[in-house]
Amino acid sequence: MNKEKTLRITITTFFTIALLGGFFFGYILSEVNKGKELQKLASYQPTTPTKLYDSNGVLFAELYRHKQELLKYSDIPPHVIHAFLSVEDDNFFNHFGIDFLAIVRAAIKNVFAGRIVQGGSTLTQQLAKTILQQRKKTFGRKFLEALLTLQIEQEYTKEEILEIYFNLIYLGHGTTGLSSAANVYFQKDVRDLSIAEAAMLARLPKAPVTYSPFKNPKEAKQAHMVVLSLMAKNGFIPKDQVQKIHDDFWERYWPVVITQSPSRSTWGAKLNRAPYFTEWVRQILEKELGEEALYTGGLRVYTTLDVRKQEIAEEELRKGLIEQDKYAFGANFRYVGRADKGLVSLYNLLGSIFPVGVSYVTSLDDRQVFRLHLEKEMAPALELLTDFTPSENESSAVKEFQRSSLVFSSNLHVEGAIVTIDHQTGYIQTMVGGSRFSPKNQFNRAMQARRQTGSAFKPFVYAAAIQNRAVGSGTGIMDAPLTTITEEGEGYSPQDISGDFRGMVPLSRALSLSLNIVSVQVLMRTGTDAVIDFASKVTKANKSRFPTGPALALGVAELTPYEMALGYSILANKGKDVIPFSVRYVLNQSGSVVYNKEKEVQETLAEEAKNGSIQIIPEATAYIIKQMLIGVAMGGTPTQALRAADKGNYKGESGGKTGSTSSYTNVWYAGFDPKYTSVVWMGFDKSSLSLGKGVTAAGVAAPIWGKLYSRWYNEGPYPVFYPNGKAEEIPADVVKGATCAFNGLSPGPNCPLTGNLFLKPITIAGRTLAVPGGRQCDGDRDHYRSMDLTDFLQRELEISDDELK
Repeated sequence: MNKEKTLRITITTFFTIALLGGFFFGYILSEVNKGKELQKLASYQPTTPTKLYDSNGVLFAELYRHKQELLKYSDIPPHVIHAFLSVEDDNFFNHFGIDFLAIVRAAIKNVFAGRIVQGGSTLTQQLAKTILQQRKKTFGRKFLEALLTLQIEQEYTKEEILEIYFNLIYLGHGTTGLSSAANVYFQKDVRDLSIAEAAMLARLPKAPVTYSPFKNPKEAKQAHMVVLSLMAKNGFIPKDQVQKIHDDFWERYWPVVITQSPSRSTWGAKLNRAPYFTEWVRQILEKELGEEALYTGGLRVYTTLDVRKQEIAEEELRKGLIEQDKYAFGANFRYVGRADKGLVSLYNLLGSIFPVGVSYVTSLDDRQVFRLHLEKEMAPALELLTDFTPSENESSAVKEFQRSSLVFSSNLHVEGAIVTIDHQTGYIQTMVGGSRFSPKNQFNRAMQARRQTGSAFKPFVYAAAIQNRAVGSGTGIMDAPLTTITEEGEGYSPQDISGDFRGMVPLSRALSLSLNIVSVQVLMRTGTDAVIDFASKVTKANKSRFPTGPALALGVAELTPYEMALGYSILANKGKDVIPFSVRYVLNQSGSVVYNKEKEVQETLAEEAKNGSIQIIPEATAYIIKQMLIGVAMGGTPTQALRAADKGNYKGESGGKTGSTSSYTNVWYAGFDPKYTSVVWMGFDKSSLSLGKGVTAAGVAAPIWGKLYSRWYNEGPYPVFYPNGKAEEIPADVVKGATCAFNGLSPGPNCPLTGNLFLKPITIAGRTLAVPGGRQCDGDRDHYRSMDLTDFLQRELEISDDELK
C-alpha cells in the first residue's frame, strides 16, 4: 500500500513539474517572441556629451560622465574582436545566448578551486546586464537577464551583437565603449590598435580597476600575457610569437604607464579650452538643469565666452605669474623690513652649527621665513643629526616637519585672476581663475577671491563725492600732512607712496597720481556712508563688507575681481545696470530651448528701463568719473605700462586705475575701453604674503591688461570712445568749467586752465547742494607746496576753528 502511494505521489510530482516546466518554457518562448525586454535595448541611448560653445559658435568644452563614440562593426579590426572573444566568450558564434557547457565547466573549476575563479556568462549575457543596469543580485534579475539574452540573440545577428557590445562595454577610467578606451589608453583610433594593445584592453571588462595599466601596471602586465596565451590557444596568433609580442609591447608601454597619472580618464583628456569658465558654467547648469540632463543629455550650451580672448588672457597671465614668481623668490632677492630680531639671532645661531649660507627672508611673516629656510637649508642636516641621536621623538618630529613643510613651500606661488565683461551686453568674455587649473588648483580667484583693492577703489570714492556735490573734477584738494582719528580713537596718518607732498592739486590730477592723502580728504568731505552706499550699488556687494574708517578711501575693503569688474562696467556703461552672465541659452538634442538666461537678463533690463531703476548711478556722475579715468589711463600712473612697446603696447583709448595695497601684497588694474571692462589681479593665496618690495600695479598688472587688449585687437583698429570725432553728448546735469591747472582754485590771469566738470546745484529740503568754489589763484604754482593742511584750511579757505574741528 505504501509502495503504491509512493509511486502515485512520484508520478503526480513528476507530471506537475513537467506541466509547470512546460508552462514556464512556453511563457519564456512567448516573452521572447513578444520582445518586451528588447525594447530596453531599442530605447537605449548612449550618453552624449554636453557641448559648450563660445559667443562666436566655437566649441571649447564638453561635459560628460562617460564619453561614448559609436562604432560600426566594420570599424573594428578582426584581431581586436578575437582578443575580446578569447577572454569573454570563445564559443560566441556557436551558442544561442546561454552556453550551458561553459556554465558546467566554470562550476567544476570553481568547486575544485574552492572559490569563484571563472564565470560562465556569455558575451550576450554581459550585454544584457549592461542594458538592464541593475546591480543587485536577485532571481528576478537573473530571469530578466536570461530573457533579454534570448531576445537579443533572436533579434540580432552575431555581428550586430558585437557592434552593440563594443559600443556599450565599460573599460575603466571613465571610458564607455571601445573607441573612448582606445583614446584614453593609447591615444589611438580603434582601427589602428595592434594585437598587443587589443589584448590589454580585452582583460578590462571583468575588472577595470584591477587590470588598469595606470593604477596597477604589474597586474595589467600579467593579465596581458594570459590574454595573448588564450588568443594563441584559440588559433588567433602563433604560439611562438606570444612572448615577443608581450615583451615588445611592454618595453614601449611600461615607461608610459608608470609616469601616467593613476587618475587619468576621459575627463583628463576631454576638450576644455577654458577650464575655470567651464567649471563655473558646470555648477550653474547642474543647479538649473540637474546632473542627469547635464551629463547625459547631449545639450548644446551657448555661452558668453570669447575663447580667443580667453586663451590670450590665460597665456599673458601665466607669463606674468612666472616672472613674478622668479622675482618674489629669486636667488638674489631679499625681502627686508619686518624681521623679528630675536628670531634672526636664533637663525644665525643655528647657522653656526648647521650649513646655512643664505640671507634671511623677512617679508613673509617671521614664522614663515624661518620655516621656509629651515626646510631648504637645514632639514637635510637635521635628518642626518637624528641618525646619530637615540631619541625616537626627535627623529619623528623632524620627519613630520619635513612632511608639513613640503606642503607649505609648494603653495608659495604667486597667483592671479582676470575677468572681462562686455559692459553693453553683460557677457562675461574671459574668466581666468588662477595660474593653471588642476585637481589641486580649482579655486576660482576671478569670482571668489576677496582681496584689498588699494587705489583701484578710489574711483568709487571720487564718484560718490561728485554725486554728492562735494567736489568737481577740477576741484583743488590739499596734499599735505594729515592726521585724523579713527572710530577706535586711534590716530591715522595716510601717506603717499612717494613720501612727499604736492600741496594743492586738482582732483583729476590727484586721481592720475593716485594721491592717498587727497583721497582720504575726499572721503571726509563726502562721508563714509555716502561712499559705502555708492560702492555697494555699483559692485553689488553688501554694505556690511565695507569698513567705515578713513582707510576705506585707500581700498581696504576686500572685493573679488568680478565685483571690481562689475563696478567699473557700470561706470563705463553710463551708470546703467550691467547684469553679467555666462550662459546665454541651452538647447536639448531636439533643438528646443531648455534654459535661456540671456532672455531673462534682457527682460529684467527692459523692466528696469521702464521703471527707472536701470540707472544705478546718475548718468552725469558716471560721465564725469569716466572722463577722469580716461585721463588716468592716458596721462597717469599706468600710462607708460599700458602703452610702451616693451610693456603693454596698447595704442587704443581706455580708462582705468591701478591699485596696490600695503606691504605690496596685492596689485590690480581695473580698466575699460569702449567695449570691454577687464580687471587683472595678482597676489598670493595667503593674503599676508608680499609680492616683493617695490612691486606695484603699474609695473605688474597694468602691462598685462595692455597686452590683452593689444592682442585682442591684433594691433588695431582699436575702438574709440568718440567715433567720427564726435564727442559723447554731455548729460544735462553736468556743468563745464575750468580751474587753475596748478592747484584747482578759481583761475586767475596768470595760471593755465584745466577742465572742471561738476554737477548742477540742487535744492533738497530747502538746502542747496553745490560744489564749493575756491579763492582765485594768483599764478604762483609753489605757493601752497610747503603749507600745513590745517594752516591752509584756516587761512586760505577761511574755515573757522569750530568748522575745522
